[in-house]
Amino acid sequence: MGLGKQIRGFGFFLSKRNKGKRPSFLKKRSKKLLLLLPLAAAAGPCGSVVIPTGIGLGDPDVPDGLNPLLATSSYTLQVAALLYRPLVWIGPTLHFDHDRSLAQAVEALDGDTRFRVTLKPWHWSDGGDVTADDVVFGFERIGKLGTLYPAAGTGGVPGRIADVRAVDAHTVDFVMKAVTQPDWFTLNGLSLIYALPRHAWGDIDGGTMWRRQNDPALYKVSDGPFVLTDFKRDRYAALAPNPDYGGHAASLARLVIVFPKGGNALHALEDGEIDMARVPYPLWDRMRHDRRFDAVILPEAYGYMVLMLNMKSAAAPFLRDVTVRRAMAQAIDQKGIIRLVFRGYGHENHAPAPAEPAGLEAPDAGAGLAHDPAAAAAALSEAGWVPGADGIRHRGAVRLAFAALGTDDPDGPEMQMLQIAQRNLRDVGIDMGLTAIPFAQKLERMYGDDANWDAGTLDETLPPFPDGMGTWNTRGNQNVESFGDPRLDALIRASVEQPGLDALFAYQRYAAQVQPGIFLPHGNQLILAAKRLHGIGEFANALGYWSPEYLSVDDPACRGAASGGALP
Repeated sequence: MGLGKQIRGFGFFLSKRNKGKRPSFLKKRSKKLLLLLPLAAAAGPCGSVVIPTGIGLGDPDVPDGLNPLLATSSYTLQVAALLYRPLVWIGPTLHFDHDRSLAQAVEALDGDTRFRVTLKPWHWSDGGDVTADDVVFGFERIGKLGTLYPAAGTGGVPGRIADVRAVDAHTVDFVMKAVTQPDWFTLNGLSLIYALPRHAWGDIDGGTMWRRQNDPALYKVSDGPFVLTDFKRDRYAALAPNPDYGGHAASLARLVIVFPKGGNALHALEDGEIDMARVPYPLWDRMRHDRRFDAVILPEAYGYMVLMLNMKSAAAPFLRDVTVRRAMAQAIDQKGIIRLVFRGYGHENHAPAPAEPAGLEAPDAGAGLAHDPAAAAAALSEAGWVPGADGIRHRGAVRLAFAALGTDDPDGPEMQMLQIAQRNLRDVGIDMGLTAIPFAQKLERMYGDDANWDAGTLDETLPPFPDGMGTWNTRGNQNVESFGDPRLDALIRASVEQPGLDALFAYQRYAAQVQPGIFLPHGNQLILAAKRLHGIGEFANALGYWSPEYLSVDDPACRGAASGGALP
């Protein structure tokens, strides 16, 4: 995994956190004010919409900044990708969405060792042309960042790329160091490459970019569907349509993205302060019938919850035993988790690729791993693990007992999932203790002292071509459990080199069989939206990235008017 939610736990919008004084743009809208907005002779962008980060992902959170090259989470890209359009935009079914991409075409040449990208006619917000040289400049900024670049390795960026050359003003070549799978590089690599304005940024270095990632002055010139008009770190970003944008023109006159870390987005929606909010699963059956709002079911965030198993744990050496890991996977009732935790909205997941959107998961990846406690118990017995007086199995002095870390959020799905898994595992003679700690502390434990934890949940959001590079290869930067398997390494390498999907599917099948971590499901994103808001079906893809240029509002002040109004 390179980007995405970056291992964030699920959350619950009705938390009482962040209940302090609200900024002015979150005050309830005044209908009288809307009626007094000035009218113009010609129709144009009109109306304001306020939405929290996290729609399509999970709990709202604060972006890292505004620079797409420094994004450590999808929360950052939900904002930054509205200012800067990547070469390749990923569509709702994880395809190259030509309509929303800066690239008009991508062509594999020289035996899949060179990729030619043709740019659309495109303009910066100051009126200048976006050129191939701006793409070269953007790639060079990745090199300037060096170890500060958080997506290193994803899609072969930058290490697999030998050179980036401007062929002419609208054509750029990516020369690879080795034969490269075209779909992998197009979806995972080129979706990370941005044209950046050389004429506005100059020869900016990595340190300066890092220091200025929250400086709105650096991002005045952009090429995305919106331009930045106001930004308050940890509070909100306000945007207006980019009149020079080369794609679908925005209908809104103003978009405000708020950063209510953790807290009360659903309350804010009910109060008329925002236009969209995620609904906690326990409330969905009641809230979806609320006639004040439209109920929208977005795709599951593209990824999975995984119970990482520390292969260096001295207290639980049996986690290195594939028989035990497979028995754990068979013991956990994923259908029950989906029914009880996600209210039926989700899919079972036994492999490192979700079932939805369809097409990139091997059809038989989870063969033999469906809920089957009898088979799990039989496999453990055959391997010499016998039940003790308390029902927990042991082999000699080693008991099948370990501790799992979860995020301290009593209202969230994560601990509910673990509690169901805990009961399931005990039924086959495995004792999983649960410890709930704050998210940051959980990461510190899991990324710190290898001997100081046995297992812990991580919420993995995958790149669109789910290759496993960085997550399950032996030296992957997200392989916190230090899992290593030479055969799995070879299959992952083949999946990013060989054309087609056969190598990708082979990797998935083998990973499912050895269960480097215990794969668990995601649920769909359940959303309520204000009745006045339209175009939500075009708004978010499975990676949680947004296209608010397709949103519009039904507002009396906008009928036949071109007006921006005031901040809501």
